[in-house]
This record gives sequence, structure tokens and C-alpha cells, in this order.
Amino acid sequence: MNVLVAAGIIAGACLVTCGLLFALHRLGTRDTLLMDTTRGAGIYGVVGTSFAVLLAFVVLIAFESYIDGREGAEHEADAVLEQFRTAEFFTGPERRELQGDLLCYGRAVVSYDWPAMREQSSSELVNEWGLSLHDSYQGLAVRTDKEGWAFGNVLTLSDKRIDSRRQRLTEAVPIITTPVWFILGLGAFVSIAFVLIFIDRRSEALAVQMMLMAGVTAIVAAGLLLVWFLDHPFGDANGSIKPVEMERTVRAMDEEQPGLTAPCTERGDPLSGRLEADGTG
Repeated sequence: MNVLVAAGIIAGACLVTCGLLFALHRLGTRDTLLMDTTRGAGIYGVVGTSFAVLLAFVVLIAFESYIDGREGAEHEADAVLEQFRTAEFFTGPERRELQGDLLCYGRAVVSYDWPAMREQSSSELVNEWGLSLHDSYQGLAVRTDKEGWAFGNVLTLSDKRIDSRRQRLTEAVPIITTPVWFILGLGAFVSIAFVLIFIDRRSEALAVQMMLMAGVTAIVAAGLLLVWFLDHPFGDANGSIKPVEMERTVRAMDEEQPGLTAPCTERGDPLSGRLEADGTG
């Protein structure tokens, strides 16, 4: 969620609640809505504390999901680059084929997997490049002990790449369920509405009461927006997880093998007939 949009939502919520407070203050027929403020304060303390604890717990869960998504993206990029470098231990055209497929995989992740994750989905093209990589592993010829070690390392890194991608795809799906959002919304409504019963023309000025109402509303609204942001870690907003590590990996592969002819475009789209020829189309 964009910062300006979030600020606008918080400001709008404050305007609405302050408008309700103003209307109740002007149209109320009684000088006070709560005769015993001490008892009301005790009840509000229970309500507010319960909502704060619930909100903190949900934020913690959503933040852990956000961190897991970031780690998955970083580990996947590391695995791709290490596979690319390990391929240097092999000789022959199969080495170039493997490195070319890894480069295309990285490009496709950046160009297609990230936009797909914003829709809680994944890119079929990236899946196809993953299958093409599997075919490339089968084509590697192991002639020496060094190549045997490299082949084992390539397979290990392949498992790491697959697991890391699965991790970030999993975290792209929101984990905060509808019942949890309902309870959070109910707690937010009660916490804000409860402030209205403390209106008293004989106490603080209206401006002071509006400041109190706006403060409570802003904190509650900001908390809910924070949960929404953390629960959508791959969105197109400031602070969202971007494919920065994979972009660095793609640049590193281009720089380390400047003469490598990749079987794909700069966006990772396969050249004509490339994936179909491998039987992965």
C-alpha cells in the first residue's frame, strides 16, 4: 500500500470519527453520556488492552510471514548464482546450456513471477524454465571426480532453489483469514466508539476531545493498515519485497559470462521453439 494512500485513509478515518464526535457533542440532549467515568475508564481499559494484544499478535504473525518471504527470495537468488558458478566445473556445450537456462530462469522470475505473486499466483513460464533446468542436469556429463562433486552440488543447490521459490510463493498468499479480520474490525470499532461515551461539555474543550478521538483513530487505523501491508509482502508499494536479489544475480551472471548466448529475451521469454524443443512447453 502506497504511503500517501495509507496517510489518506488514516486522515479520512480521523475526519469521520471527529465528525461523529462533533455531531454528538452538538446534537446530544444530555450533558454527559457517562455518569461514572471511573467505571467507564475501567471497561475501556479492558477493551483497549484486549484489542491491543490481539493486534500485536496478528502483526507478529504477519511480520514473520513477511520475513519468510524475503528470505525465500534471497535464498533462491543465491542458489541460482551458485549453480551458475558451479557449472564452470563442467566442459562442453552442456555447461553453456545449463548456464543459459539459469540466466533465463532468473530473468523470468523478475519479469513474470513477481507480478504474478501480487495476484497470489505464480508464473507458468518460470515453471517451464525450472523443467528445462531439470533436463539440463540430465545432460551433464560427469567424467572426473571434480565434475562428480560439482554435479552433486548442482543438485543440492537445485533443491535449495526449488524450496526457496516454494517458500516465497507460499508467503505471497495472505495468512490472515477472514474471521481474524472480522475480529480485528470489531475490536477497532468498539475501541473507537467507546471514546464517544466520554463526551462531556463540562470537561475539556471540543478541540481537545477531537484531538483525543483523532489520536485513538489514527493508531487503530495505522495498526490495521500495517497488518494489511505485512500480509501482502509482494505488493507494489514502498517497503514491499522486490526482486532486488534476483536482479543482482542476473547482472552478476551477465558480467561473469559476457559472451553467453541465452535462449531467451531480456525478459525471460524463450526464443522460438526453445522450450517446446525440450519437451517442457
